[in-house]
Amino acid sequence: IIKRYGSADRASVCVDAILEQNGISPQFPEDAVWEAEQVASEAISEEVLKERLDLRGKMICTIDGEDARDLDDAISVSRTKAGYRLGVHIADVSHYVREGGSLDKEAMNRGTSVYFPDRVVPMLPTQLSNGACSLNAGEDKLTLSAIIDFNSEGEMLSYKFRKSVICSRVRGVYSEVNRIFDGSADRDLKKKYAPVIRSLRAARELAVLLKERAVRDGKIDFETTEPKFTLDSWGVCVDAEPRTHGEAEEMIEQLMIAANRAAATLAREKGLPFVYRVHEQPQKERVAELIRLAELLGVPAQILHKENPAPADFAALLEKAKGSPAEKILAHQTLRTMEKARYLPEPKGHFGLALADYCHFTSPIRRYPDTAVHRILSAYLSKAKPQELTGKFSAFAEAAAKQSSKREIAAMTAERAADDCFMAEYMRGHLGEEFDGVISGVSARGVFV
Repeated sequence: IIKRYGSADRASVCVDAILEQNGISPQFPEDAVWEAEQVASEAISEEVLKERLDLRGKMICTIDGEDARDLDDAISVSRTKAGYRLGVHIADVSHYVREGGSLDKEAMNRGTSVYFPDRVVPMLPTQLSNGACSLNAGEDKLTLSAIIDFNSEGEMLSYKFRKSVICSRVRGVYSEVNRIFDGSADRDLKKKYAPVIRSLRAARELAVLLKERAVRDGKIDFETTEPKFTLDSWGVCVDAEPRTHGEAEEMIEQLMIAANRAAATLAREKGLPFVYRVHEQPQKERVAELIRLAELLGVPAQILHKENPAPADFAALLEKAKGSPAEKILAHQTLRTMEKARYLPEPKGHFGLALADYCHFTSPIRRYPDTAVHRILSAYLSKAKPQELTGKFSAFAEAAAKQSSKREIAAMTAERAADDCFMAEYMRGHLGEEFDGVISGVSARGVFV
């Protein structure tokens, strides 16, 4: 026996074992923590500021969950003669995580932050993730900004990326912004969001246009349900319910997708070595299984009877099943039909989003591929020549893509295993009760409900 974790009757104890099983350490090496403390304590110098686009006077805010501490993205939206100008301002993590340092090696080794019902294991030490890099309201913060112009139909007209400095006016919360949007906000809430209300209204309009355009382009809308757990003071799960996503969450998702798309488009057009987020065409055998299931459930699937079905074809199948008993089963099977998204140094497009160009740019505090993208874009913005960038970053982009894909799988495996444990802990309080369920799958071992 090497280690004793405690009683396996406790979900939180099981998570300790799950962490170790997947090579996820809650502790950081001393040299990485020391480096994080050093860079986090550095004041922002005038020399750094004079080289940046000063956006501190803009109507910028962050919008996150109530309990979020690593605020890595902020937005500003204004109306223009042509349509809209979107600013997506992302924490400039590459300024603090220096290439080749202990902190950089540890971040690449971890690949991603990992989120459990009772804790977060961050990719970066809290001195950075919750401190220097977090875009806290009322504080000057270094950022990398994507500034994108759209016409009144939501078509991207132009984009540019700039090193910048911002000062977020408001620390927004999804639930509060949803109340602003649905008209149920009280006087105090309206007062809090008054400095950015024009920006929020414009952002809401733009997000609607972007979503409508994505549907027209054939984006597949996978309505997956994430669990939300309630733990008591002992860390025991006492409630589990579906996590709800309101208009504010959807709005931020659309704006982040736009920024990710712009970054990938720039990289491909300029021939930069890069880390792309790739989602490839599903395999023919899996598509055939989906067709067979759909037809057994009485949902016509002729639209998929072609050599290479487009994303819009899968979206049309799911639309046909909407409101029927087959809806959830088909949605689940369509998701299983898809290839797993991964990181690659080649731009192979994103099938599910129906986009030719896509990457992860907007979460460098919690994902290493985003940090890698920031580092490459920062070098490009410093006027480095194409051959210099190729020589310096080609091997790095390939290594970052491979390691990020590997660590993403480990994180997802750990998160799902932990969710199962907390669900089981919750259900122990309901033994003997009867519930209605939907059979979502059948295997030799039994049924999934």
